[in-house]
Amino acid sequence: MIIYTCRFTGDEMMSSAYAQRPVTNDDGDVIPGLFMVDSQKINKDSGGSVDIGCGGEFGGAGDEAPDETVELVNNVVDESFGFGLTDCPLQKKDLKDFLQTYCKNLRQKLKDDESVPGPEVKKFAQSAGTFCKYLLSKHADMEFFISRSMDPDGSMAFALYVGENANPSFILIEAGLIETKV
Repeated sequence: MIIYTCRFTGDEMMSSAYAQRPVTNDDGDVIPGLFMVDSQKINKDSGGSVDIGCGGEFGGAGDEAPDETVELVNNVVDESFGFGLTDCPLQKKDLKDFLQTYCKNLRQKLKDDESVPGPEVKKFAQSAGTFCKYLLSKHADMEFFISRSMDPDGSMAFALYVGENANPSFILIEAGLIETKV
């Protein structure tokens, strides 16, 4: 398994246990520098998936009503089953300011890291404008989450509701994460 930690804080942000997919714009073009994972509601007590009460419509069995006493949590955000992310409301101007500062600091951090080859730094610098523009265009449809340490200079996860899905997909900036095999 691979754990993805914030390059600034060392906080765990994601793992390879969640299937990653590329982020695409409304025209279907891949947005470089980002990846996305889907989340779901799980039972806080067991960590298991939850029957949302739609009967056989989505593969559920029978006509049983969902258990209303079960506490549901998001499997990415929750501190026990996920990564302890904290909701951080941002206005569009705040998001723009965050992205400008974050990308500037991240570019320097990548340049200073001897384990990051020059072409990777260049790749990040070339993709930053595109993914920042995309994230700003989706501001109204997103929620914003900071890592466990709540460091405002650290990586952020962007929760985007895609299609009819009741649970958000989380978008992360690839270069801001360090991959560690465990």
